[in-house]
Amino acid sequence: MTVFDLLDGEWRKLSHEPTTARRLRDVCRCADDARTLADVEAYVRGAGPEAADRVLLALVTRAVAGDELAARVLLQLLLPGTRNLARRWWALGDPDERAAAAVTAVYHRIRHYPLERRPGKVAANVLMDAARELRRAAARIDRCVPHDDRRAAADAADNQPTDAAEELAGALLDAVDDGTITRADAELIARSRIDGTRIATLAADHGMSSRTLWARRQRAERALAQAG
Repeated sequence: MTVFDLLDGEWRKLSHEPTTARRLRDVCRCADDARTLADVEAYVRGAGPEAADRVLLALVTRAVAGDELAARVLLQLLLPGTRNLARRWWALGDPDERAAAAVTAVYHRIRHYPLERRPGKVAANVLMDAARELRRAAARIDRCVPHDDRRAAADAADNQPTDAAEELAGALLDAVDDGTITRADAELIARSRIDGTRIATLAADHGMSSRTLWARRQRAERALAQAG
């Protein structure tokens, strides 16, 4: 069993306990007056980006203040993205080691989330920051691994199934790290191309016209293409 299996097993019990929901009353109110944490999860999975982000922001605000339950709930809500991180960073070891590293990185970013600088887009910010931590860890490990072992591990990773969304997310992280595009442009591409949020909705969020946002995304995608 990986750490993901353990977390899911714990969540099945935790999410239906009435006492846990009462400890997070403000979060439940944001989630359409959810009665259990399972209801909170269902609400976030089915809500639009803005509504879901309000719940995540309520959770991360409590988590930064030291609320371990809120941090645990937010971790559960971000497990799909955390699993993707674990699959991507093969250099961190076997599946168990990658799972543990990804969960640790995401949980660390939850507990140290910069509320003042990023009061929104919680999921994207946490996962991108966690990916940066994992990238640094992988680079340190890679320097200590013999070349032939690196080649074998890379070949094995290339043979693993992936999807377009995961590959695009990885390309965006690379582009932000090397300065090809800004973090804001990466978030714009991720929300419109991966999450499927309409440009008109994003434009309203940013207080600008759809045409301006279209042009901004085109410039960013052109920069990605030119960078190869």
